[in-house]
Amino acid sequence: MVERSRPNGLSNTMERTRTAIVTAARDLADTGAEITMPTVAAHARVSEATAYRYFPDLVTLLRAAVMTQDLVEVLRSRTDSDDPVERIGQAAEVLARAVLRRQGAVRAVVAATIAKPSTSKDRPAHRFGLIEHALAPWAASCGPEHRETVDQLVRGLALVISAESLFALLDLCDLSPDEAVAALVTTARQMTAAAVAAVQ
Repeated sequence: MVERSRPNGLSNTMERTRTAIVTAARDLADTGAEITMPTVAAHARVSEATAYRYFPDLVTLLRAAVMTQDLVEVLRSRTDSDDPVERIGQAAEVLARAVLRRQGAVRAVVAATIAKPSTSKDRPAHRFGLIEHALAPWAASCGPEHRETVDQLVRGLALVISAESLFALLDLCDLSPDEAVAALVTTARQMTAAAVAAVQ
């Protein structure tokens, strides 16, 4: 009887440990502070080695803990216009505010994928979902002769509506968070307006 109950006991313990690590990562991410595996382990009250047994690297942990929010759903709940310029401005703000909220975790993911490009496919690509959703009504109305213009706009917007651009504005341009968000929104709107004008 004791032998039969042991695997379940171990599974429950393992699940509790995993949950504690994920919860610790989420709690730390919500502060916006820098986040590392040692700080997560300390917050979860487990050893760093234990944290690595459950998650092979920080990016994997952060994906499980904080990178799962459906930003397209957030945008959908805020968008009631078909104007692509208005919609893309809202998309830029949704992404920027989400990045600011968990800035330390996002910086850790960006740093990890820059240092190890092979892991970049594991990184959430929220920007593309937001851009595609924002442009969908307008893109559907464009004829096939304008496909390259639409594709070029999506590629350009992917450079603007991004954590990297937000961090450049914060770190290199010394803007406040609100100023940085406004700059992203303005640039995204200007690019979209130019593309819309080009296909009319």
